[in-house]
Amino acid sequence: MTSQGYDRGTSDKTLFIKRKEEDIIPVQVYVDDIIFGSTNEEMCETFEEIMKSEFEMSMMDELNHFLGFQVKQLKDGIFLN
Repeated sequence: MTSQGYDRGTSDKTLFIKRKEEDIIPVQVYVDDIIFGSTNEEMCETFEEIMKSEFEMSMMDELNHFLGFQVKQLKDGIFLN
């Protein structure tokens, strides 16, 4: 990740962040799961291309569950249960 311009988190070594002008893409890696999102859709698409070129992976689309949390994405916010 660092070779692709991502900064590694200081307190969480599995968190990577890349900034491009006003946009940001945080990437959280946990064992064989990755969750990412961005203020810029192009950054997400680029990240997906990089990961697919390096690893055998599949995209799961919208996040529903992560680390035991149920995730609900609505227009007025993201809710964890």
